[in-house]
Formats: sequence, C-alpha cells, structure tokens
Amino acid sequence: MSADPLASFSMDNAPPTAKWLGMEVLGWDRDAMTLRLAFDPPRDVINFGGVVQGGFLIAMMDDAMGFNCFISLGMVNRQASIDVHTHFLRAVQHGRVEVEARVVRAGRSVAFLEAELYGPDGELAARSVSSMKLTPVAKAAQAAE
Repeated sequence: MSADPLASFSMDNAPPTAKWLGMEVLGWDRDAMTLRLAFDPPRDVINFGGVVQGGFLIAMMDDAMGFNCFISLGMVNRQASIDVHTHFLRAVQHGRVEVEARVVRAGRSVAFLEAELYGPDGELAARSVSSMKLTPVAKAAQAAE
C-alpha cells in the first residue's frame, strides 16, 4: 500500500456519480480508518418538499463508505454494498454537506461501515450503517474477463 493513497487520487478517475454529486476529499485518517468528504450536489437533488431527496443522501454516504473501505483496507479489494440502513434525523437543505465514514470492522470477505452526514448548517442530519462484500481485485478482474 502506498504511504498516502489520496496523494494520487484525482476526481478525474472518480465514479461519475461522485463527480455529479460534487464530491471533494477533505481528509483521511489511516489509523482511525475514517474518511471525510464534502458533497456539493446540483439542484436536481431537491424533492417536492424543497429539501434534498433522501436517496441522494444515502448515495453520498454509500460513496463515502465504499471509498473509505477501499483505501483503508489497502486498495486490495473491490466492495459492493450488501445492505445500507439509514436513519434520517432531519431534513437537509440544498447546499454543501459533509460526510464522515468509518470502517467499524473488516474480515476477509465482509466489512462493516458507518457514516454520518452533516447538513449545510453543520448539524447531524443522517446516519447510515452498511455491510460490504469484499472481493480481491485480482479475482474481480478475472471475473470481468
């Protein structure tokens, strides 16, 4: 594993959804296995109630948990969400939000993660927990062939 996997990261090679949601890396703590991201989504994410639709908030937390899982576990596995469970604590107005994701525990084939999303006002607005299936990069590449 490189000393700092974020040193070579560029939004040019980020997933299209992360780009569309306006993802920005704020920081990563290797020892704590936490990643902090900001998202500045387009106005297209607003629902009939005039706030950010919950599915987009889940997508932001899922992106943060998946990216954190990848770099915190040494970039040797691809991951796929098995489940994501979210509690919405308050409505989120449109604007820049921040997500902190952490790896709670990881085995050889499954990782358990958590994320917290803070609205534009800095207040905690949603929490997610997820389990992700880990597939070694070499096996994932062979399966794609």
